[in-house]
Amino acid sequence: MVTILGIKRLLEAQRNGFFSNISRRILVLGCPQPEALKILKLNDVLICHPEKSVVQKAQELNFQTLIDLERFNKIRISRSVRTAIVWVTKSRSETLFNIALAFLITPKAGKIILTGEKKDGIEYAIKKLSAMIEPISVISKSHGKIGLFQRPRHLPKALKSWKKKGELQKNASGFFSSPGTFSETNIDKGSQLLVSHYSGKLHGNVIDLGAGWGYLSAEAIKNSPSIKLLTLIDCNLSALNSARLNVASSKARFFWLDLKTDTLALKNLDHVIMNPPFHIGRKVNFDLGLTFLGTAQKILRKGGILWMVFNRELPYEKSIASLFPNYDLLNETKNYKVIRAKKT
Repeated sequence: MVTILGIKRLLEAQRNGFFSNISRRILVLGCPQPEALKILKLNDVLICHPEKSVVQKAQELNFQTLIDLERFNKIRISRSVRTAIVWVTKSRSETLFNIALAFLITPKAGKIILTGEKKDGIEYAIKKLSAMIEPISVISKSHGKIGLFQRPRHLPKALKSWKKKGELQKNASGFFSSPGTFSETNIDKGSQLLVSHYSGKLHGNVIDLGAGWGYLSAEAIKNSPSIKLLTLIDCNLSALNSARLNVASSKARFFWLDLKTDTLALKNLDHVIMNPPFHIGRKVNFDLGLTFLGTAQKILRKGGILWMVFNRELPYEKSIASLFPNYDLLNETKNYKVIRAKKT
């Protein structure tokens, strides 16, 4: 997330001329809070981000997003960009991919600005980039760094491999996934535990809330032939695009939605399966799980079943008991709890 310290770093860079002499569109990659760009008073900003909430916020702030420009020719978009700002993310692969995009889209002698906190890997990113081209300026401030680079005439060869990191590729578990998504390199153990309990027991109209790259749904389709319709919901477009490959079934449909802000116009479902998120960036946020629980209660039919796994230290059972008085704790390990709840 863009903290107050992160904003101070951006303002310091602005005072040092990082954002001066910008006369054309600015491409912004990986910024989790577009509000920071308003503080800089930057004009003609184009936001690229996979999270629905970030795109919605950017549009509310009257920034353009790549979602708005899908119908336009990509060459026209790239020709309009003079400067790119890349936010470092928790995923090194996602960061390197975004840097590669910035260099490919920005014209020769254009500006590339790289910013982020030390805990998210900004020092690693600047070191990797500095090994290929010399930075114009690097500022250390507020537990992070911001670097200014100039796009060289000839692109570094390493950018080709960095760009490939953003492609949908099979992870160690044999499923397609995207950098920056939850459990991108392998199936998480909580999801595996949940699958072992509902395998073969699902039927009718089923929904996967927070589907990610689709592991829960892929196993549901494979082991429960009585499923008639399976809906996958996720707020991350990259994850959802991966899920389309992992759940290649005519029974499946996919929606890019943020359950915190979007209305889910579904009802009378037979089953809900979910392993809800509990982080926004690095910050623990219990409200996410509570939002998922409330949504599940609303969309299930009377007698419908919720199947859920969550980290055992999270305080969800009181809310589960309130929303679903008829629930069972199916399994409890040192890390997870699995519940089965029936809507009454």
